[in-house]
Amino acid sequence: MKIGSLAVAPCLFFSIVPGAAQAQGYQVQPMLATIAPSGSDSHLTMSIKNTGAVTITLELIPFRATVDDNGTPKRIDEEADFLVYPAQSAIEPGKEQAVQIRYIGEPALTEARMYGVRISQLPVSAPGYTGTANAGSTASDVKVSFNFLSHIIVSPVAAKAAITIQETAREPNGDLVLRITNSGNGIAVLNASEFTLTDSTGKTMTLAADDLHFGDFSAFMPNQTRRATVSAKKLAGLVGMITPKLTVQ
Repeated sequence: MKIGSLAVAPCLFFSIVPGAAQAQGYQVQPMLATIAPSGSDSHLTMSIKNTGAVTITLELIPFRATVDDNGTPKRIDEEADFLVYPAQSAIEPGKEQAVQIRYIGEPALTEARMYGVRISQLPVSAPGYTGTANAGSTASDVKVSFNFLSHIIVSPVAAKAAITIQETAREPNGDLVLRITNSGNGIAVLNASEFTLTDSTGKTMTLAADDLHFGDFSAFMPNQTRRATVSAKKLAGLVGMITPKLTVQ
């Protein structure tokens, strides 16, 4: 699964790729960016456009993201390391708000870190829906809100990811088990990566990142090893030992 963004009540999931992403009512870009821990490249400008028909009110809260060896992400609010201005904004229909985001944390990092900004919309009435009143109560609209998670990599200029991949086993059902290691001090995001599998006869097969299962977060942190699997049905036509190769885009 790609680095994702969550919208709550109702739940919606958005993939994060460099560029823009859109929920009902507004568009955010960039959704993934890399900045430096100090100097003129330690900030970025986020653009939020109201594509809906009503004024929206947004709150922006910075967080730090980590991911465990099972690929499960954890995001903790981290306002000490980032300055976000404006932190709240009301945007009229068709208008666009520029938000300045600056890293103000430890300037002498030895390895990259993953942060981000949670963009939360205050609840609004769901279009075209009016709740049915219970006996003795009044009708009310269902309230929904949409949240975006925009991720930011803070990386020293010299930090580089170093990804290796190798076969480790086969499951009883034929699934291929791989070990992916980032031995570098940079962060590798595998959303757009390409995987090539070569069997013992020299036959090759190319898979997209979505064909591998390595948890709920596609970013590999510095010095991290994670287990990945490829379903047996994706391996049709390959025989014997398989040699995997990963190309990070």
